[in-house]
Amino acid sequence: MMDLVGAVGGSVTFPLKNTGKQVDSIVWVFNITTLVTRQPFRKGKPATVIVTQNRNTERINFTDKDFLQLSKLQKNDSGVYRVQVYSSSSELPFTQEYMLRVYEHLSKPRVTVGLQNRENGTCMTNLTCSMEHGGEDVTYSWEGLGQAVNESHDGPILFISRRLGRTDMAFTCKARNPISSNFSSPILAWKLCEDDGSVSSMVFLQLLCLPILVIFFISILIHLRMRRERKEESTEGKEQMDIHQEVPHFCPSSGETTEYNTISYSNNMVPEEDSVNGLYSTVQIPKTMESPCSLPTIPGIPRPTTYENII
Repeated sequence: MMDLVGAVGGSVTFPLKNTGKQVDSIVWVFNITTLVTRQPFRKGKPATVIVTQNRNTERINFTDKDFLQLSKLQKNDSGVYRVQVYSSSSELPFTQEYMLRVYEHLSKPRVTVGLQNRENGTCMTNLTCSMEHGGEDVTYSWEGLGQAVNESHDGPILFISRRLGRTDMAFTCKARNPISSNFSSPILAWKLCEDDGSVSSMVFLQLLCLPILVIFFISILIHLRMRRERKEESTEGKEQMDIHQEVPHFCPSSGETTEYNTISYSNNMVPEEDSVNGLYSTVQIPKTMESPCSLPTIPGIPRPTTYENII
């Protein structure tokens, strides 16, 4: 069995061994399904190609040596391929098998930092390299940079032991599969085991600033609320003042009912005179009203309030 590899979106060629015999037909099989049948060129007859699945029509081609070419590869094209060459000079067909593996191009690998352990000024941790996608048949290796002699380590996990304060080391992970390879971003050693003091100081500052910010925001809310309440009280007081200052304009109309008293005067000097010749006075007594619309009184000018009718 011949091993073949291909990349997603690429193409692969299946080589065919020359048997030295006249070939009548060639049948290609994928797993258990017939892929294509070809009858080579003969004198007076052109080559004939029969593709069993329409979706493969544009993907299948043949070279001058009758090698099969399969293009636009997908992951599901991976599997076992078999070719059967039939010849009139042989009772049994010539058979050859292939194992095709289709891979994706690798993206940049991801590095994660494990737990840290500090003892006697030494920091110990580990780095793990992995792929998010396309992790089939991937091998990993590590390279240490910044040293007198660059070191390399195989495997996805790298164990590190270094003294605190050293900043002259960096590590990169290399991921590789049969069709591609890629490197991670450099990992600086001094960032792996930073001093706890700086971390503790940062945490302390965060815890100190948090309640201050909370108090600040609460004070702003209280101030805004009190300001709004004072504004509402000021508006209500102004409205009440406007109401008290309004005085209704009321003046009695000219047709208002007036009270009259009739007073009879008897003439003592002429007792025998008939009552018809009596003296009467009609006195109009106006109502006493306090009105803002009353005319002002001018000193020295009496206001007429009494009308006398003499009969």
